[in-house]
Amino acid sequence: MNGRVRLLVGPLAVAAVALQFAPRALGVENAVSLRTEELGLQPATADRLRAAIAAERWPTVEDILFKAASSSPQSATLLRGLGIAHYQAGRYFSAASALKRSDALAPLEPEARFLLAGSFIRLERRHWAGAELDRLVAQHGGSDRYRLALAQVHYDQGQFSAALSQLDQILESSPELAAAHDLRGQCLEGLGQPSAAITAFERAISLNREELTVSAWPRYHLGSLLHDLGDLEAAEAALAAAVTLDRSHAPAQRELGIVYLKANKLRLAAEALESAAQLSPLDASVQYSLVSVYRRLGRESDSEAAMDRFRELAE
Repeated sequence: MNGRVRLLVGPLAVAAVALQFAPRALGVENAVSLRTEELGLQPATADRLRAAIAAERWPTVEDILFKAASSSPQSATLLRGLGIAHYQAGRYFSAASALKRSDALAPLEPEARFLLAGSFIRLERRHWAGAELDRLVAQHGGSDRYRLALAQVHYDQGQFSAALSQLDQILESSPELAAAHDLRGQCLEGLGQPSAAITAFERAISLNREELTVSAWPRYHLGSLLHDLGDLEAAEAALAAAVTLDRSHAPAQRELGIVYLKANKLRLAAEALESAAQLSPLDASVQYSLVSVYRRLGRESDSEAAMDRFRELAE
């Protein structure tokens, strides 16, 4: 073993709600190297570390690197490695803390700064994530993934025009990037331009068909907008396509169930909403919709159970 262990870490891809379709299209799950050969560990400790990484025993990795970093608190490399280990273990506050301390000692390289931004997103600190992504865009503006991540953060903060500015720059150089068109559609919808948003979503769907990973997200976004506009037939078609692509897509299952309910397709509505309830057991809105479906189907006991569950979740 040469000591250079690379970890598949998706700093933003793991935040599906935050970045949704975008990171999967960009391949954001970049390999972040822990660079074990640069940590200055004793050979036996380095071997234990590599073995723990290979077995994905992240608490053990954390423990090894925490002890090493405590003994050498001015080592930017050890703090960087500790931050990566914390992230992999799901301890995002600790990850952000270690990475920021490393950055204060020696500027983080792009892959580690991107991981820092992902930690902030996990912590619902998008303004901090935005600051890190701004630095990445300023220094590496040619990278679509940094601009797209920054655009998503702007979108999440309701800054639709700022997000569009980033997306326009992406599309100048990468006009066939489906993820950028999908997010552009969401921004245009947020700005009250539904016709332009539909065009953007349809473009995203068309381009996504040619990509290696076909995503349910642009179809879901299109279906949701068409639902809001009252075009139930077109909404049903888009949402059914999203569910066909990904039956584990809870938002699409929920939205499709509501569309079926409005179209009086009660059996289909029950099936879609039951799937959504299994996928998102803490979503009170799904239980509320099931109450109506079960009542109209004459399933009173199921309706009462759904209402009890709704009240429990809504408290």
